[in-house]
Amino acid sequence: MKGVNDLKHRKLLALSLNFQGEIKHDIDASVLFALGKELNDLNQLYSQYQEVLLQLEILVKEYEVKERNIRSGILSRSLRKLVREGQTGVDLRTVINSFNSCAR
Repeated sequence: MKGVNDLKHRKLLALSLNFQGEIKHDIDASVLFALGKELNDLNQLYSQYQEVLLQLEILVKEYEVKERNIRSGILSRSLRKLVREGQTGVDLRTVINSFNSCAR
């Protein structure tokens, strides 16, 4: 997925507004109206994009915290206990390496 470039968005808006101001007397009013409407729509889409991006950032952080809790707080603790007590016939190195690979 390609993100929306904030700098390009602001530059396009500034250029369009400047364009509208400089040539408003030399261009058909319907073209200016269409440009204004499209710019308004573009701004609304950009605002929606920013909101969704913020929600995605929050979800990613929540996911990372939950994943770390499962890996470190629950699974690793249980594995360490099993190793201390020697109560497993499973090759724990393989299991531990698998958990550690999730952290990378």
